[in-house]
Amino acid sequence: MKPPISVALCADKNIEVSLHVTLYSLMNSSRSPIEINLIQKDYSSTDIEKIHKTLKPFSNKYQLNVIEFDETTLFNKYYGLHGNKFNFTKLMLANLLPKDRIIYLDSDLSIGKDLSELFNLDLNNCVIGAASIETIGDSLRSKFYTSIGMKEEARYFNSGVMVMDLKKWRELDITTQCLDWANKYIDRLTFGDEAILNCIFYENFQTINSSYNYPLYPTSDVVASNSENIFHFVGSPKPFDFMGEIVHSNYDVFKKTLVQTSFRNYKSYVNLSVRKLKRTIRLSRSYYNCFAKHIIQRLSKNVRYVSLLEKHI
Repeated sequence: MKPPISVALCADKNIEVSLHVTLYSLMNSSRSPIEINLIQKDYSSTDIEKIHKTLKPFSNKYQLNVIEFDETTLFNKYYGLHGNKFNFTKLMLANLLPKDRIIYLDSDLSIGKDLSELFNLDLNNCVIGAASIETIGDSLRSKFYTSIGMKEEARYFNSGVMVMDLKKWRELDITTQCLDWANKYIDRLTFGDEAILNCIFYENFQTINSSYNYPLYPTSDVVASNSENIFHFVGSPKPFDFMGEIVHSNYDVFKKTLVQTSFRNYKSYVNLSVRKLKRTIRLSRSYYNCFAKHIIQRLSKNVRYVSLLEKHI
């Protein structure tokens, strides 16, 4: 049997449904055994049993290590991404996991390829490997990055899939560097861990193939769900969010795996929780932008109407 691949995911209850999709697709695409290290918050023993139920078809191929972590002790003073601070937890992986190397995975992925080659990638003395999906100048927070001296043409990576040399991370005390940087810019840090990581590893990360982190925005063109990519549901609303079945153009990619999991009967608009309602309210601007873009796309053949709509968005 091949040696296991170690992966790590950080998930609170907000992303539970998508976590199941990520884990099922991970195992379904893997030719090697997988050691899953789940850093979680607020998951009950029943929730963990649901994960095992989802992964039952792969019972001889996976090991699940569950670690509870409360991010508020370290990150409560930061705003986070849409107010959620659990995404900062990935900065603590080297402290939480006694591993030399892992693949970090966000919990909003649909994985369509084996990770063996990625796990064994030569990082060329870099601490991390990540997909460079754009440049600093093209990123949403380009004004912030350039204001602190970063070049517009420099590579910018998405932190949703990363190969991490945790041994070297610990040797260089990257966690302290990240926290010091975050504290320095605390009044301007309104967009999660990715800004921190791009600044700490500015022009010093190994680029991985973009097929390992293929971004799907809510209004992206429809893709083939059977292609060999790791699809990353970036932006908001996500397929599992309220009315994701309607507003996300690639919901079918998500649903293809969802129906294989313990949440096969999940509907975003049924049994709405306080947690989900709060998230929907926080994402109200994203919903507005998403609906507006859908309207523009549907009217794209009529340039006059497109031009008029764009002026008001």
